[in-house]
Amino acid sequence: MRLIGIDTLEEGMIIGRPVIDNDGRILLNGGKELTAAYISALKIKGFESVYVADKGAGVIIEGDEDLNVATRAKAIQALRRAYELIEDRVPGLRDRSFTDISAAMASDEIRGLMAQGGPFDEIEGAAGTIIDEVLSRATLAGLTSIKSIDSQLYHHSVDVCVVALMIGKEISLSGAQLKQLALGCLLHDIGKIFVNPKSDEVTKVREHCLLGYEMLRNSPNPDILAPHVALEHHEWQDGSGEPRGLRGSNTVARDRSLPPPIPTLIGEIAAVANVYDNLLTGPRDSMPLSPDAAIQAIRSVAGTRLNKELVNAFVRMAPVFPQ
Repeated sequence: MRLIGIDTLEEGMIIGRPVIDNDGRILLNGGKELTAAYISALKIKGFESVYVADKGAGVIIEGDEDLNVATRAKAIQALRRAYELIEDRVPGLRDRSFTDISAAMASDEIRGLMAQGGPFDEIEGAAGTIIDEVLSRATLAGLTSIKSIDSQLYHHSVDVCVVALMIGKEISLSGAQLKQLALGCLLHDIGKIFVNPKSDEVTKVREHCLLGYEMLRNSPNPDILAPHVALEHHEWQDGSGEPRGLRGSNTVARDRSLPPPIPTLIGEIAAVANVYDNLLTGPRDSMPLSPDAAIQAIRSVAGTRLNKELVNAFVRMAPVFPQ
């Protein structure tokens, strides 16, 4: 199976993995033969690449171990509903100052959205289903999902969740820690709802981490550490990350001799998973990397940006790809 660009698709090629839209619906099932109409529809919907069961040009992908389609669809639907409901309830926040947006995070309007019985219950349920599936598999995180422009944020959140849970499983996190990690990863980019798209990249990174944290920690029933995933997934071991410049110890065990605040373990796991999926998708305006190239890139920043022991755990559980 190969991952190829949308502009190189040809009639007669066979879809290798299901293509899912931002509503969690299957647009094309694996095994479907591509027609000119299908290729045109994929382009219109903003897909940039697809997996095909064709021996033509592209990146060779070994194995096909992804989340169950229904599991992925459930998570995407839950995230989309939550994000859209928040945007509907608090319109215009992107145009307000950072201080005003931060204050809004503690408002009854936001807290009400996160109360029991609200849209975040669905996300918690999706997290539990993903945890169960990850724990039942020997490996899962080899392939990034196909992301359209409209669904990229949701698919990315699910993919980061899966990779992070595989790392958590590898280092024997407890059930409670896995739940915190899964919830945090599914919601790690929720602060992007409130960030002005015209801001520079550093500002976007800093503000979406801070605003996501503020929103999640103001939940009426916060999961104590889950908000820290939103806050810390862009922190680096050498202190050069955002938003607080935390320094890590490159170990799974927390080093209490470090100057506080000490980064959380689940935040550091999320950082590894986030970088990996971004590399597979294509960082900013760069071309996506093949899985083996992405793994090599991850290893090259172990110890400086990413926690070295966690990267070693990630490499142990990641599928092997041809060089």
